[in-house]
Amino acid sequence: MDAWRKDPTLATCAALADGAELSSFVGGPFDVRAVVAGIRPEAKDRFLLDEVPWEHFPQGDHVREAVHLLRTGDPRHAGTGVVDGLCANDMRAAAVLAVPFLIRIAADARHPYRADALAEVS
Repeated sequence: MDAWRKDPTLATCAALADGAELSSFVGGPFDVRAVVAGIRPEAKDRFLLDEVPWEHFPQGDHVREAVHLLRTGDPRHAGTGVVDGLCANDMRAAAVLAVPFLIRIAADARHPYRADALAEVS
């Protein structure tokens, strides 16, 4: 029941509220730049979505699911708007995690939703 108290995101927010410098988190598990740079090429190429710490970023689980649906060509791929919607709602961090995967979908000439993936990247 108190698992939320151990949530690393909550700890980060609490540290910032207590005066920690934002720069002290550079390169860490909540720095989306470092996280994207740390995604192994094999994870990107093979769509090993579970290797990405989506849970560190707001709405990350929704972005992961949208990428999965798009990748599998699921007819419910309407979830692609999730990434675009997050950007509109100023939740870009989780959307950034999807970019390496979306580029691979867009580059697949046989994928039925490659144009959708490219639109999400932009």
